[in-house]
Amino acid sequence: MSIEILKVPALQTGDLLGVFAPASPVRLEYVRKGQEYLALSGFQSRESRSLLNRTYHVAGDTQTRLADFEELLLDPAVKGLIAARGGYGTLPLLPFLDFALIAQQPKIILGFSDLTALQLGLWQRLKLVTFSGPMLAVEMARPGMINSALLWGLLTGANAAEIKLLLSTYLASEKLEYLRPETFSGRLLGGTLTLLASLAGTPYMPDFTGKIIIIEDRGEPLYRIDRALTQLRLAGVFKAPAAVVCGDFALPNKDEEPLLSGFFKDFFAFDEFPVLTNFSYGHCPQSFIFPQGGLMEFNCRAKTITLLESVVIKNGG
Repeated sequence: MSIEILKVPALQTGDLLGVFAPASPVRLEYVRKGQEYLALSGFQSRESRSLLNRTYHVAGDTQTRLADFEELLLDPAVKGLIAARGGYGTLPLLPFLDFALIAQQPKIILGFSDLTALQLGLWQRLKLVTFSGPMLAVEMARPGMINSALLWGLLTGANAAEIKLLLSTYLASEKLEYLRPETFSGRLLGGTLTLLASLAGTPYMPDFTGKIIIIEDRGEPLYRIDRALTQLRLAGVFKAPAAVVCGDFALPNKDEEPLLSGFFKDFFAFDEFPVLTNFSYGHCPQSFIFPQGGLMEFNCRAKTITLLESVVIKNGG
């Protein structure tokens, strides 16, 4: 069954991008480095009013962070929004989001990690396409971390053949492992595993039936990965997805890392859907970048990834 997604206007060189801090506090030195990367990429940037605030462990109180987000959305000069960083703090914003306002002002929203909560909440409520990708004061402050060709290709609406070529490089890795490999397609949704588990049982958790679920995490020991995956299984998330793609999991105990591949195979051993592990997505250099809710096909034998529909609107069309 086809669904109508809420697409966003594509970026153009020279556009002004708003930087907001929905989660952990931000350091100015990394903001400046990220802004340098944007400038070299041909874009201007504007900091949200309270970007450098701090309240306890988050970047300002809930209402301040919401006001910054909404101000950038309403500013007609701002063509897209980039999260400064993740950490923690996006989840408490969800009950206070003005979804009607966001639907009236759809713009590119870029980020990942803790932004998973915001992105999946916006998909669940609006079917809004957002982008799981680099953040200004983290990856953009270290430009070698970013697949810039893929990032700007997706956000500016490059042609389908170019996007396919850029996406497909991620199936060329010799580190990839396949469980029940085949061609599969569906809307790609996911992000940081602990955030998916935190959304389970809330009204902001999407239906993953027929979806390609992509997951990653950082700094979580194996037992916590097991617990989060088990919580998702008990919540019905793995009842009938199109496939599961396991990205980068930087475990705090390096001795556990050789166990991770076998763990995933055992965890999904009795499911019927395809599973990919060791996929280059997450808190890792040159991470995969994708549109949340984008309709995609993974051909594991031909090693191609295809975006099956446009996810941005070019030139007002």
